[in-house]
Amino acid sequence: MVRIWNIEMKMEVFVKLKFNVVAMLLCAVSMVLPGCGSGSGPVPADPVFLADPFILEQDGKFYAYGTDSDSGIAVYVSDDLEHWEGPCGAAKDGLALHKDDSWGDFWFWAPEVYRFGDRYVMTYSVQEHIAVAFSDSPLGPFRQEEPMQPYIPGQKGIDSHIFVDDDSSAWLYWVRWDLGNGNEIHVAPLSPDFRQLDTSAQSVCIVTRPDTWEAVPDGARVAEGPFVLKHGGLYYLSFSCNDYKSREYAVGYAVAPSPQGPWERYEGNPILHRQGGYVGTGHHSFLRTSKGKMYIVYHAHLSSDHIHPRKMLISPCSFVPSKDGPDVLSVGKKVIVPILHGN
Repeated sequence: MVRIWNIEMKMEVFVKLKFNVVAMLLCAVSMVLPGCGSGSGPVPADPVFLADPFILEQDGKFYAYGTDSDSGIAVYVSDDLEHWEGPCGAAKDGLALHKDDSWGDFWFWAPEVYRFGDRYVMTYSVQEHIAVAFSDSPLGPFRQEEPMQPYIPGQKGIDSHIFVDDDSSAWLYWVRWDLGNGNEIHVAPLSPDFRQLDTSAQSVCIVTRPDTWEAVPDGARVAEGPFVLKHGGLYYLSFSCNDYKSREYAVGYAVAPSPQGPWERYEGNPILHRQGGYVGTGHHSFLRTSKGKMYIVYHAHLSSDHIHPRKMLISPCSFVPSKDGPDVLSVGKKVIVPILHGN
């Protein structure tokens, strides 16, 4: 499985390079100036090719991170969620995090970035391990503090997500797959500085249910991309199931009275599936803006026939009051297609 993923990641980068070469040629013809935000006049536009996307809002701007580069984590910048520029990172090669500043050399996946106090915290996957890095800017450079190592050196994991509760307690959710049960979503408490994970209190949140929308046709068990929202005193753990290579990749959620569960799945799952006619829609995050709006950010396949490169999409979402139980997390039908403009 790992070898197949590696080949597909290289293919994704190769296809993206073809798109970028075309864009660069058009930029040259249009005499576009280099640098983030320095372009003038007509510029070429393409979808934003980010898999496993996450968006941070800070000081009136939006920063998008995702699975994008063999060398680290890229970042793109927008004023309105629709028009984007980048990569704009302050680390080497224009990245937000470069592999020189991290444990591991490849498979940089599924980053998330948060501001806590005066620091920006990035959690991400590298070489099938979960890790954390820090920066003074959302553009980076993000760096791991010494000693450079993953959260759990002896345990494989991906898709890490940080949730901080109202009482300031911090929790890390991630995907573990070395127990022989496929991809499982786990949770454990984090230290206040986000550097240490208390694996003695680690517990299982979600294991794929067979014979449901969650199941992969070949029998593999895949539950991944966890993200937690708190609403009405309850915890909403959303996750992606099925295979990311499948057109039926989708998002559902479960609700619990505490960050550790017990988790009860929403009967109307999945809440995101073939959104707007796109296929392979999943591995999401949520964005609550300073204007009070909420969005789900996710990726889709390039087309119905090709998976890579996956592109970032955005849809509005909200909590809908329910008389029969917890409020329902609902995704609107609109699809915002972020556009990358030449720099």
